[in-house]
Amino acid sequence: MAIQVSGITKQFGTYRALDSVDLEVRSGELLALLGPSGSGKTTLLRIMAGLESPDAGSLQLNGEEALGLKPRDRQVGFVFQHYALFRHMTVFDNVAFGLKVRPRAQRLPSAEIKRRVMELLELVQLGHFAERYPAQLSGGQRQRVALARALAIEPKVLLLDEPFGALDAKVRKELRRWLRKLHDEIHITSVFVTHDQEEALELADRVVVMSQGRIEQIGSPAEVYDHPSSAFVYEFLGQVNRFDCTVEGGVARIGNGALSITTDETLRGSGIAYVRPHDLGVAPAAAGPGRVSGIHVVGPDARVEIELDGLSLEAEMDRERFTSLGMVVGDRCTVQIDRARVFTR
Repeated sequence: MAIQVSGITKQFGTYRALDSVDLEVRSGELLALLGPSGSGKTTLLRIMAGLESPDAGSLQLNGEEALGLKPRDRQVGFVFQHYALFRHMTVFDNVAFGLKVRPRAQRLPSAEIKRRVMELLELVQLGHFAERYPAQLSGGQRQRVALARALAIEPKVLLLDEPFGALDAKVRKELRRWLRKLHDEIHITSVFVTHDQEEALELADRVVVMSQGRIEQIGSPAEVYDHPSSAFVYEFLGQVNRFDCTVEGGVARIGNGALSITTDETLRGSGIAYVRPHDLGVAPAAAGPGRVSGIHVVGPDARVEIELDGLSLEAEMDRERFTSLGMVVGDRCTVQIDRARVFTR
């Protein structure tokens, strides 16, 4: 099912949560709404689900206007951050709940409900946990129960609000890989909200970057990371060195001219240069202009902090490369910018 959002606006008192948002969610894709707190991503998701009503705009599901429909009539499954499972019910009964509370005329026979629930529990790898209660499960298992419950009603769209936010880092990583695999199997149109850049870039087919109630950029994970359309997107996605600069004649000069970047000749005046840590080349040099001020080796990666003409920089490289350089804190070094992006003010 495709989703078409047109001119959606939502105001809470004097605060504008969404400002005339346009968005198309393609049928069968896994789309991430990514942004900081207050960017409007959860409000947009709740409007899709029917849990909030916009002040203006249109929401179409498969070409039909959906704003007048109640949540249960939109064929949408919703997964919350904190599971929202019924503690007094078994795993089986939690998953079966949406099927059992249907009007009698629409309710499936008990045998069919049992078959569908057990099929879903097998799908989320919890077939042997049907008789357990939520308190007897881990956080990752509870979130998979919540997902099975959302899928039990056979929704056309699956909406997930920070689905892994309550889990620790290791379980988050395992679950998002599992969710990606599950999505590739069932191909249900899915939209998930997150403020975790790594999560969005690893999991989604496309990423929608939001800020202050507006969409900053839409694209594949590679597009939004490698080709940010604005300074906000560049700064929000991943680690970055940010420098004030002066642009003239196709060259951006940073600080007192200690570093320079070739840029678009049409740019003029003051600007901001962005350089990813892995796009900063460092080499030891006895008379180099830079000085190594800090070294942090974390697993397979090494981060090197550098002071250069009043600037503080961070470079990143793999551990093997760093070891071959033989640098220690206090060493002099040269710095080279391999790739950068400049935005004028």
